[in-house]
Order: sequence, then structure tokens, then C-alpha cells
Amino acid sequence: MKYLYKFTPGIILVVYVLIFLGFKSPERNWDRVINSDGKGYYAYLPAIFIYHDLQFNFVEQYEAQYYPANRSVFKEFRNDAGTRKVNKYFPGLAIVWLPFFLFGHLMAWLEMFPMDGYSLPYQYSIACSALLFLWLGARWLQKLLQKMGSTDRTASFITLAITLGTNLVFFTVVEPSMTHVYSFALITGFALTTYRLFHEYKSKWFVKSLLLLTLIFLIRPTNMLIILLVPFLAGNRETLAGGFRQILGDRKALIRGLIQATLLLAVPITLWYLQTGKPLVYTYGDEKLSLLHPHILNILFSFNRGWFIYTPIALISLFGFAWLYRNDRFRFYWLSGFLLAFIYLVSCWWVWYYASKCGQRVFIDIYVVVAMLLLFVFNYLHTRFRKRLFSALLVMLISLNLLQFYQHATWIFPPYTITAAVYRGSFFSLSQKARVYISEEGISARKSMTNDMETDQGPGWMNAATRNDTIFHQGKWSSKIDRKAPYSIGLEDTLSKHFTTGNRVVFVKAWVLAPKETTEATLVIDYQANGKSLSYNQFILDKYVPADKWTYLETAFYVPSELPADGVAKIYFFNPSALYKLYIDDLAIDFISLKDEPDYRKIEGVMMPEKVLD
Repeated sequence: MKYLYKFTPGIILVVYVLIFLGFKSPERNWDRVINSDGKGYYAYLPAIFIYHDLQFNFVEQYEAQYYPANRSVFKEFRNDAGTRKVNKYFPGLAIVWLPFFLFGHLMAWLEMFPMDGYSLPYQYSIACSALLFLWLGARWLQKLLQKMGSTDRTASFITLAITLGTNLVFFTVVEPSMTHVYSFALITGFALTTYRLFHEYKSKWFVKSLLLLTLIFLIRPTNMLIILLVPFLAGNRETLAGGFRQILGDRKALIRGLIQATLLLAVPITLWYLQTGKPLVYTYGDEKLSLLHPHILNILFSFNRGWFIYTPIALISLFGFAWLYRNDRFRFYWLSGFLLAFIYLVSCWWVWYYASKCGQRVFIDIYVVVAMLLLFVFNYLHTRFRKRLFSALLVMLISLNLLQFYQHATWIFPPYTITAAVYRGSFFSLSQKARVYISEEGISARKSMTNDMETDQGPGWMNAATRNDTIFHQGKWSSKIDRKAPYSIGLEDTLSKHFTTGNRVVFVKAWVLAPKETTEATLVIDYQANGKSLSYNQFILDKYVPADKWTYLETAFYVPSELPADGVAKIYFFNPSALYKLYIDDLAIDFISLKDEPDYRKIEGVMMPEKVLD
């Protein structure tokens, strides 16, 4: 068993590869590897080597060819810089990706794929880069823990806890073109080389530390705060001062390190000059840190991606400070100072939750700190029984994290703002639910119309002939639809009489039963005028309605602002299947008048209507 500990990073890599194969589908246009912020980080490479266009005019081309036509995953990373455009992202990740991009370019040529920077060979090359850096980060982390006095067994276990018990899994597998797995690896590598620099001095440790620090800065400048970890890694004032004396006396190492750092730092300056004509540019536009308005409690404890809520291993690791305080005050003050400074700084970003889709992603970069604190917890627990109990707790939290990874990867946890109600509704679920959450604070008025299918409710309610008394949710009747009668009982009504504001939402609730499958069934909201469809909207049931089980679902659509005053809505379920039936019961339709304010004109989870036809 002891022999296997050194293979822990390799075992972790194999697990990640299997998870990738199970959850990631880069051949699908909505699940590409190069996605979200990654499009901006990556764009430098095709811009330089393929399109020779640092104004990034090729964006529309690859979006149309490789990504959804509805632009649901479109990412705009080009900001105005006078009369020209500038990529808002730093180019550090593009530097790291360069060999993987070139490999993808070669594979595209060999396998006769389009050599355009975005075909499948390029997508898989970037996926491989994330997996490689995950392996490097795990390897360096295990070595660092061993250098700090950990047994091989404890170092392996903590490495497993960090890589499988945190949202590092999600941002390596599902969103591998984000910066975080790379920052995690590089910061861990920096911690290892810096530790060795002060405790077993060699010139190469300084050169490597400076190289890693420069790359860390070029990927995510705020991560330069890790400089505050240097005294902690040195261990005490004497070792810190002695290390710096050795560095200053090693002229060859200083020159080599400074030359490579200068060359790397010249990359963004050169790129900014080529894009804008200026060597220094603030590329993020209106996105800024607001240092006087931190969101510390939110970023740590909010149901909307709070770090400790979704990564409880990080919370329990804080008990490691107790051991550190008792045994080494110098390191205690430096590590706690770094962590507090980091939390404060990242909580000041204009969007403190970082539009993260699985926990709080910004802390992934410093999971080496969580790992060291876990080591201190093990040091604090002197008896074997206590260590086993703590290990059992970590195993439980690893299991919880893998469950929540599954829930986020399969959209059981929605990608939009998560409230306490959304969290409760998703936490115990293993299947995606159709739910819509609209804050009562934003509602000016609500009118409701319901149909329990027990009687023919007369004018306005369509398709009464589909009522049947063989299968039902409540009462004795439901609406049965199949190929012969594909349209359910539904409502046709003039909209204007139901609303008091111009910001309008139609909210539909119903119970649905599919005896077998629902692959073709939809809920339809058709906005019409003068008998003509102007905006036809569908909500596909496939993912939300399991076979042979009454299932409650909700969906909501905004009403098009262009709809004329005499416009009507037809709201019904549609099942064109030749083989399968669908049953609808307890249909309720809410006409919600929202406050006409920016916060309520695009509520996450409420679908925008299809464009009104001319």
C-alpha cells in the first residue's frame, strides 16, 4: 500500500479522465471545451497564428460555425479602446496553451479537420491541457505536503481530498478553459519551489519560482497576493532573511530569472500596443474592484456560490489555524494575513459571485492553502481515533462534493442566481427540475387562472375533448394527448386585461405524467394577433419529466413588448408522438406584472420570447 502512495496523482488523473468521458461532450455545440471566459483567453492564439487579426473580427465566424445559433453561450470579450478593440483578458493562459494549440493544429491537419482554431482537435487539446495541469498540481501538492513533514499516507489522502472534494473537479472537467485549474497548479508549484528555495537553496528554485510567479500574474493579476505566502513558506525571520541574502548573492540566477520574467511581461505590453497603439491599457472596461464595498459574508456564506456552503472542506480546514497558532505564531500571522487579504480583495470585485456555476470558483486558485491547513488539522489531532474520525468526515465531504458536481454538471442546480429556496429544491434531487423563482419584491400584480380538468370550464379553455377519466393526478379527470389529439386543454385569452405594467410574464404550472417517454412533447406559449402567430415559444419536457411518474413543473416566458394591445396568448401542451401518450392535470397560469425596473427585465430562469415576426 505504501508503494502506491507515490502514484496518487496518476490515480487522480485516471479518475478525472473517466469523469470527463462521462460528463463532457465537446462535439456538441453547447458543450465545447473552449467556452465562456476561455474564449477570450484562447482567442490570442488563433488571432496570431491563423487569422492574423488582433481585432478579433473572426469571432462571429466561429460562433456561427461551432456554437449554438441562439447565442446562449456567446461570450463578448472585445472591449472598446478608443476606435479599436482590445481583448479584456490577460494573455497568460494563451502562453500556457501555446504548445497544446500547436498540437491541436497539427492534429487538425493530420485528421483533415478545419484548421481554424476551433474544430474538435483544438477543443480536445485544451481539455488535455487542463487534465495535465490537474496532474501537475496534484503532484506538486503531494510533494509540498511531504516537504512540510506530512507522512506519505496523509499527503496522499489530503491530495485526494483537494482534487475530489472541491469544485476543482467541475472547473477541470466541465469548464476546462477557465483559468482555475491552471492557477491552482501554478500557485501550488510556486509554493513548492519557494519552500525549497528557502530550505534547500539551489539557483534553479529561484528561477522556477520567478517563472511561475510571472505566469500566475499574467493569468490572473490579483493572484499576485501569493507573495504574502513567502514568509510563511520560509518559516521564520532568520530563514527568510538568509534566503534573500543567498538570492541577492547569486547573480547568475538573478539575471536568468529577471530576463525570463521581462520577456514574459513584454507579451501583454506588446499585444496591447498592437491592439490599441498604447503599451498600457486597462482592458476590463467598466468591470472593476470596489475596495470600499467588500462582500465578505456573501462570498463565504451565500447560497449563491458561497465558498463555505459549496466547499465545506475549506471551512473545516480553518481548524488548522488552531495548531498553527499554538506552535508557530510567525507562520500563523502570515498565513492568516494572506487568507484574509485574499478574501477581502476577491470579495470587492463588481460581481462578487463571479458568475460561477459550481460553488465559488475564485478560491480554487489557492487550494494549496486549504491543503496545508488540513495538514495542520491532522497535526492537531494527536490520537489515531481522532485522525480516523476526521478522515471519515473528509470522505463524507468528498462524497457530498461528487454528488454536487453531478448536480451542477447535469443542471440540477441551475446556472442562475441560487437562493435558499433554489438550494433546498435542488440539494436532494438527482434529476433536473423545471422550476422558476421570481422574487415577490419584483411583482406589482398577479392574476391567476386554473383548470383542474374536473369540468369543462367553457370559453377561453381549448380542447375540452381531451378530458379523460382513466388516469389523473387529483380528482377524477385529466387531459390526455397523443397523436390523434396532440393539443391539451389550454387557455386562449387576450393578454392586456391581465397586466398592469409593461414588464409582463406568463408563468405556467402543471402536473404531467408520461407513461413512457416525452422526447417530442413541449409546452407551448404562442403569442398571436389577428389570428397570426407572432412569437412561438416552446419549453421541451424531455429532461424534466421522468417516465411513469406524475411530475410537477413550472416554466415562464416574458411577453414580447412588441405585442399589440389586442394580442392573445395560446398556452397548451403539444405531444406529436405516434407512440406515447401524455397526461396533464391541475394546470395553473399566472399573469405576472413585474416592476418596470432593470433588475426585473431579465430575470434568470424566465425565458425571453422568440423574436416577434414581422
